[in-house]
Amino acid sequence: MRLIFSSSYYKNTDISDEQGNKLYNISTPRGRKQVTTVTKYRKGKRGKRTPEVLGVIEWHRVKKTLFRFGRREVEADMMVYKRPWSCRGRSFRGPDGRTYKWKIGFRYCWRKHSRVRLVKFHKRNLGIRKPSHPPYLDVSSDVTHMLDHIIMTYIYVERIRQDTEDDRP
Repeated sequence: MRLIFSSSYYKNTDISDEQGNKLYNISTPRGRKQVTTVTKYRKGKRGKRTPEVLGVIEWHRVKKTLFRFGRREVEADMMVYKRPWSCRGRSFRGPDGRTYKWKIGFRYCWRKHSRVRLVKFHKRNLGIRKPSHPPYLDVSSDVTHMLDHIIMTYIYVERIRQDTEDDRP
């Protein structure tokens, strides 16, 4: 499954499937308090899609970033955690009870102990050497049952990736 982003900016974008159906909206208003709201569009009656807030991420520099997701409020470091020996990855537990890991620099996710890529982010291509395409997540059918977790954790690890790149000289 391919999830297509309307914009390269991960905190303000729509995410659609290959048929153009809007599945998610990610919105982060500008301002002093950074709060990202992820809205999911569910198929309703007569095929009309209805919006429903899936989760919220409250970004903090001094305090811990918070996730409100799945009827819980949890610190981001508890939901998407760093292993002591892992410098470029973040792990999370999926709704199926399995552990998954995002490889931050390379922008892909795999199931712990399998090393098979289950999700990979592809940057926008302007079409100079290869055919042009918008940014998208390539999602394996093995994890389509947990798209909500994939989207929420992707937003968080993308922020970590960009912060890490900004810190480099």
